[in-house]
Order: sequence, then structure tokens, then C-alpha cells
Amino acid sequence: MNLDAIKNYKVLVVGDAIYDKYVFVSALGKSIKESVLSVAYVREEVYKGGVWAAADHLMTFCEKVDVLRGDKVMINTRFVEEVYNRKLFTLHESQDLDSPSFLPAIEDYDVVIVTDFGHGTMTKDMIKRVITEAKFLAVNTQTNSNNFGFNVITKYPQADYVVVDELEARLAAHDKDSTLETVITRLGYNKIAVTLGKHGAIGFDGGFCYEEAKDDLEHPIVDTMGAGDAFLCVTAPFACAGFNMPDLLKIGNAAGAIKMGILGHSKSVTKDRLLMELP
Repeated sequence: MNLDAIKNYKVLVVGDAIYDKYVFVSALGKSIKESVLSVAYVREEVYKGGVWAAADHLMTFCEKVDVLRGDKVMINTRFVEEVYNRKLFTLHESQDLDSPSFLPAIEDYDVVIVTDFGHGTMTKDMIKRVITEAKFLAVNTQTNSNNFGFNVITKYPQADYVVVDELEARLAAHDKDSTLETVITRLGYNKIAVTLGKHGAIGFDGGFCYEEAKDDLEHPIVDTMGAGDAFLCVTAPFACAGFNMPDLLKIGNAAGAIKMGILGHSKSVTKDRLLMELP
């Protein structure tokens, strides 16, 4: 598989800015006087997440990768039991960013990738801009605890390539029970990949195809956060380059598996690492 096919591409990644703070703790047990879990602070790490982390996955693949973000940043503080990296709970806080975002000419890029976490960057005007100005538009709309059911892919009436997970697809189609093939057909996008976690992914680009997930024994899971973003961002330029859906699913599943072996956004998917995963 020729991963150099996108080496000269110029890519713009658009979406919400996020800081992911991991506060590592040691569980002490239930508080004596209250019904709460008591923990001891160990250490903390802060990673640039959201649109920044998504763009980082492409740095070794493409000639130019730029970011267009909003004026606010969501700070997600996760309290994590250190030994097994078990997340106990998450605190969300929105803050203003000190500096304005870089404002590029969208039409200058070969590929525009939207990572829409539902935190406000992708307004109706911005959605209209990327649809009308992008040469090739790839989109994910994430469902999370801040926007459950309200941030769906049908916000984008047009997109050249879509990546969502099964829940996000079903919410957008208002369809809990039909086959996933029926749901995908109802959404109406010409090129779409739906990720299925441990069950792999299903894709459609005129016909359906399926790809199993990577073996958990060979790819131990450290942290599932950001696996879908890695799938989207790494595959989007290859979709633009005309790769078929079976190859996109292979690349996407491999990228997702690599990302799940990384804690937070401490590292990114790279071309060399991806080559090791592909036949």
C-alpha cells in the first residue's frame, strides 16, 4: 500500500480546541463520613487534544498540515486511577483562548478535515464555508456527554467522506433497530466509514465492505480516547487520493489500534508506525 500517495498534500484540520488533563490518583477507599471515593493525588499530565491532536496524526504523512480552531478551548480533566489507567470521572470547563485563530483560505488546501466535537466552533456559517469552499471535505461529528443526541452528522448536508461510530450514525438517522447497512443508506453519503470498536468497521462507497479490528492480544488497549479521530484524519487524505474503501478501512483500523496503545495524546500516529501494521 503506497502511503507516499499523499506526501505532497496540503491539509487543513478544522474544529474544536481541547486540552485533555489527566490527573493520576491512587484510590484510598470510601470516605468515612461521606458517600464519596477518596483518592490521593499522584501527578498530572496535560495534552493538546481536539483539533490539535487530530492534526498531529498527519504530520509525517503530508507536506503541510494547518489548524483552524475556535476562540474557546474545552478543558477536560480526567481523574485516573494510576495503576490500571481506569478513569474515575471527568470535569469539563470552557475557557477563552488568548490569541485569535489562524485564518486560512480554505480553498488553498487539497483536503479539509472537520473534527466537530460540538463545542461551538462549527457554527452554521462555518459549516457553510467548509461545504462550499473545500475541494475535498471529510467530517466527523462526535457524540459526547456535552452534546448527546444534538451533534449529528446530518448538520453537514454535503461531505465527500464521513467517519462516525455506530451510535453517531444511528442517532443521526433516528434509527435504533435497523441493520447498520440500512442506517448508512438512509444517511445518504457517497463515501462513509462507520467504526464498530472491537468489531472493526463497515464502509460504503457504492457497495458495502467490512474490516475486522486488530487483535487485542497484539495491540493491548491503553486508552480508547481519540481512536476515531485517528481513523478519520489518517484515512481522509487517502480517500481524497482515490483509495478504495477496503484499503481505507485497513488504514483506519490500523491507525485506531495504534492510537489506543497511547495514553492520552502523549504521542501520535506516524507513517513509519502505520507501515508496520499494514500488509
